[in-house]
Amino acid sequence: MLQASAVADQLSEGSFSQRSLHTLLYGYVRYYQGARWEPSSVPVSGPAILVCNHVSVLDPLLLVASNHRVISFLVAQEYYDNALMRQLLEQTYSIPVRRDRRDVRALLQARRVLEDGRVLGLFPEGGIRRDQIQKGVAWLVQESAAPVVPAHVSGARQGQSDLATWLRRQRPLLRYGVPLHFHRNADAAEVLGATMSAIATLA
Repeated sequence: MLQASAVADQLSEGSFSQRSLHTLLYGYVRYYQGARWEPSSVPVSGPAILVCNHVSVLDPLLLVASNHRVISFLVAQEYYDNALMRQLLEQTYSIPVRRDRRDVRALLQARRVLEDGRVLGLFPEGGIRRDQIQKGVAWLVQESAAPVVPAHVSGARQGQSDLATWLRRQRPLLRYGVPLHFHRNADAAEVLGATMSAIATLA
């Protein structure tokens, strides 16, 4: 993993390829998809866990386009297995995770992102149209005491394939909630319950 000093947090500090990717994604979701979003409530500095419901492959693009900080996502391993997708994901220092089991290595890398004072993006549902709430967010809160920023996407739907979803114009809406602050000793059920409730209230 890259040293903290070598990892950009603000997009203005990023490489030309990072800034170019952000500009491309911004133009795509704003003008092609007709997306709308509220001002981000992600803190301007310091560690933060950005959590959002997951309805389509457009969701992470909306989060990236609406923020000026680099967001490192936990991303399903199958996306990293695609060479083109991997090159794009590496621009945000995203972390591949296996969904068929508890991926301890990915969680440790995610904790390092927060230790470095950066933003970690999570979809607590564990995948599109899934209802099994992942407990990783609670463990990361307990390990880092980082604030949890809830977000909610509506007006988007996953198509028959990722490509079909990207091509279909959907006019999604992204809303942000007030950051949640938990004590390191907070119960996992409390963290998960409050987090999912905060996301739901944004619907």
